[in-house]
Parts: sequence; C-alpha cells; structure tokens
Amino acid sequence: MSSATALIGSEARLLARNPGVVIWTVVLPVAAAIVIASIPSARRPVDSFDGLSVFQVYQPILALFVLAMLAVQAMPDVLTRYREMGVLKRLRTTPVSPALLLAAQFVLIMAVSFVCLALIVVIPGIISGQWPHHLVGFVVSYLLACWAFLGLGMVIASLFRNAKVAAGFGTLGFFVLQFFAGLWIPRSTMPGWMHTISNLTPSGAGTQALADTATTGWPPIGFFGTLIVWAAVATAIAMRTFKWE
Repeated sequence: MSSATALIGSEARLLARNPGVVIWTVVLPVAAAIVIASIPSARRPVDSFDGLSVFQVYQPILALFVLAMLAVQAMPDVLTRYREMGVLKRLRTTPVSPALLLAAQFVLIMAVSFVCLALIVVIPGIISGQWPHHLVGFVVSYLLACWAFLGLGMVIASLFRNAKVAAGFGTLGFFVLQFFAGLWIPRSTMPGWMHTISNLTPSGAGTQALADTATTGWPPIGFFGTLIVWAAVATAIAMRTFKWE
C-alpha cells in the first residue's frame, strides 16, 4: 500500500510539472463550463438542441474532454515513454511492479477526471441553477465512459511502441472522440447518418447518457450497452497485446 501511494504521488507530481497538460485537461474545460453557465442566454432552451440549453448540451462534452485528454493522450504517452526508456523493465527488479505502475495511472486519471467533473458540475450549477436531474445515473454514465476511454488509451499504449507515434495516434483519437461527442457540431444538428455513427462511438454514447441523466432520467439502455461493449473489447485487446518491454 505504501509503494502504491508513493507511486501515485510521484506520477501526480510528474503530471503537475507538465503545465500544458494541466491547462488543457483542467483549466480550459472548467473555465469554459463556468463561462457558458454565466451567460443567461446559454441557459435558455433552444429548439434546435431538442429543447436543451447550450449549457446542458456542452456540459457533458466538456466533461468527456477531460477524460479524452487524460485517457487517450496523456496515458499512452507516459506508458510508451517508460517502455522506451526501460523504466518498465527496471521496475521488475523492485517492489514496484509494472502492474502497480499501470494501476497508479488508472487511479490518477480517475481521480483527476472526477475532480474536474465535480468542478464542471458544482460551480456552473451554483451559477446557473441547472443540476444533474439523476445524479446516480450521471455518475454511472461517467464511470462507464471512463472504462471505455481508458480501454482505448491502453490499446494505443499497447499497439504502438514509439512514444511519438503513440502521441500522434492519441491526438487523432482525441479529435475523433470529441467530434462525435458534438464539440464542433452538436449531436442534435448532425445529419441522420452521422448521428447514428455518433451513437455507436464511446464519446457519442457517453455524451448522450450524461445529457439524458442530467436533464431527464436514465438514458436508453442502448447507450450503456455501447459503452460496455467498447470498454470490454478495448480492455481485452489491450490485455492481449500490451508489452512491458
């Protein structure tokens, strides 16, 4: 337990020393949520957004923005660099096993993402008065999205041995996920075929599940099913292909 705590603390300090990652993953989405919630017109229902406000549309997208940055960009970059530098190989001779390092990455990403989620929900909620309608469902939706996104990040870390290549594919994966989440084109305004594809992606299903639980209640079970399938398949692929050396 002491080794795990020390390792998590060490990895957290390394993350904090990278200001670019911290700004993009923490400051930017939280600040964006606060700004949107502070605009009165952004809190009013919009017909083209299926009766949701701009804030209600973009709150789940910003929550998944944090998760995508950490899971498919930061984590693969860290693990592939450690593999390149022989860190994982040297850990085999210490009480801190490579598996413990992997667990520390998971705990750190989950902790940071949930802190950001709380900030994105609480501060704008105080400002706008718009709180998640079904809090339990909201948290369950986010947990499933975490599992799916972390699985994808592990696949990237498993398939690519070079840190620069992994970072490139992580960046590509981030933009694809955010596109289907509706960052640039809100999901409600997407063409029918694009909306269908979005529903089948982890970011699209995650966004809709978060939006539904935030505004009405439990989402259609199909969105949970999509997240679980992506998470299970990605985790299985990562476990079969991941190499420590």
